[in-house]
Amino acid sequence: MKRRIWIPSSIMLLAGLGYAVGKTADLVMPQMDAGADVTEFVAPKSDLSLDVSLVGHTDNAFSEIAVATVEPFDADGDGTPDAHELAVPAVSKPVATSASAKLAELAQAGSSRTLSLKVAAAGSTASTADLPTMATAWQSEHFRDNPLVGEVFDARGARSSRDTLMGAASGARYLLLGEIHDNPDHHQLQADIIGGLAKLGTEPAVVFEMIPESFADVLEEFTEAGDRDVASLSEQLQWSERGWPAFSIYQPVFEAAAAEGLTLRAGDLDRQTIRAIGENGLDALSEAEIERLSLRLEVPAEQADALAETIRTAHCGLMPEGAIGAMATVQRARDGALADALVDAARESGSAVLIAGSGHVRKDRGVPNILAERDPDAATVAVQMVEVSDGEAEAADYGLTSDAPAPYDYTIFTPRNDIADPCDGLRAQMGQADQ
Repeated sequence: MKRRIWIPSSIMLLAGLGYAVGKTADLVMPQMDAGADVTEFVAPKSDLSLDVSLVGHTDNAFSEIAVATVEPFDADGDGTPDAHELAVPAVSKPVATSASAKLAELAQAGSSRTLSLKVAAAGSTASTADLPTMATAWQSEHFRDNPLVGEVFDARGARSSRDTLMGAASGARYLLLGEIHDNPDHHQLQADIIGGLAKLGTEPAVVFEMIPESFADVLEEFTEAGDRDVASLSEQLQWSERGWPAFSIYQPVFEAAAAEGLTLRAGDLDRQTIRAIGENGLDALSEAEIERLSLRLEVPAEQADALAETIRTAHCGLMPEGAIGAMATVQRARDGALADALVDAARESGSAVLIAGSGHVRKDRGVPNILAERDPDAATVAVQMVEVSDGEAEAADYGLTSDAPAPYDYTIFTPRNDIADPCDGLRAQMGQADQ
């Protein structure tokens, strides 16, 4: 006999854990292997052109790369290696700008065979100088004067930049933008990043956690429509009826995607499916659906325990212990649905962006973990947006340290939208449910 555990639908919505703060991850960036054992070169032909991938958003006019050849560079025939300056079109796929250092071993083997070139971006419009800055007209009211507001940090707590983030994002197949659902600044930042990707020549599909699969036809019709009436989507998607924060704060994301003609995709499971999983676990699903949602993927005990503890904390310790396991299964199923939507979307568009709560975009146990299994050769970049707290003005205060890196590639800090204790509202809501 199956045991059924009642979980209020409003509580199930909170299973998105959009406000969870993570602790561990390593930055995923394309790198050149400094330790590669290079034993064979193919001599370049005289008419061979050099195809260089260049970060188009670099702050400097030039990026340095290293090129190794069998014969020294000696175009003028004077017996000494030449210095060259090449003008090449910039492309959006980034490479490490310290490549010459990475080839130091080759240089030691024969310095005349390894040459650093300065490569100028010729006629490129792919520059983040043209992109909108991180939001400066903050809409959230609280702690705007915190020095972290508007700053970007990497997983280890080192100060980064918008340009670095955008360079990594434009070279990734999957970009995951983790939010706190009711913070309007997070959605404006998401809109700016999506618009910035388009300026850098990337046209990703945009997948939404907030839109269940049953509304896929609404998004398809919207994408095909010529007028792109974003405001009409709220009613068509039954946005307010399904309990999400006001559509108006999400509207910039939809408008940015519509302005660039990007495809919109539903990402979440339907409510009835979520409810069925919460009540009956995997027995509620067919084997094909279990496979699609990656629910056979082994979860290490440490990660499973961490997820369970996150759910307890996120629900203020008010959920019955017997419900925690069911909610963890729901969370994993929703992660699987989002990952599946991303893979499917990127298959058509070449890349995809996820708009979701920060709990879903963690690289240790969220959607990126599933993407690593589903599409192991693809680059994934995860970004969390974090509200600052009063008196906490260091990245380490938010778990960003070199000793315990965060499970996100980048963190963007914003003002806080609401300083009320969320547990007060949850206690009141659950008290009403018990009557």
